[in-house]
Amino acid sequence: MRDPRFGSHADQPDDVDRLLARLERAAVPDDLTARVLASTVGLGGVPHAMLAWPWIVVGLVAVGLLTIAGYELGASLAANDGLDVVAGVFADLGLLATSPGDVVAALAEVVPWSLVVMAGVSAAVLILAAGNVVSRPGSPLRTRRLV
Repeated sequence: MRDPRFGSHADQPDDVDRLLARLERAAVPDDLTARVLASTVGLGGVPHAMLAWPWIVVGLVAVGLLTIAGYELGASLAANDGLDVVAGVFADLGLLATSPGDVVAALAEVVPWSLVVMAGVSAAVLILAAGNVVSRPGSPLRTRRLV
């Protein structure tokens, strides 16, 4: 289907087509491929590794703290009635609807909240560290001039 803006002579070359037909192709430099490959290979490598290792160390420390907090939390809940209270709350979630104050008071007595906070902060730091390691670009975002 023809575009009505160009009329019936759309198949015939116009002035622009004739001017473009007169242009000569630009010569491609002999070392263009080598320069492009050299500039792309030189972008990655060391800067990525140098910037990622601190986040890997932070992630490993967060995993260690999360392991310690989880173990201590489990041991603390097993030493007293904490596991029974938590299991009772999860077995009957209607308790939260009928008497949420009593459930919170019972949990507050048996759950070591400092360990829960430590585990939550460690998990958040672990997620942050993993995200920074995974999303780190392999090359800088600035452009490099081909020499």
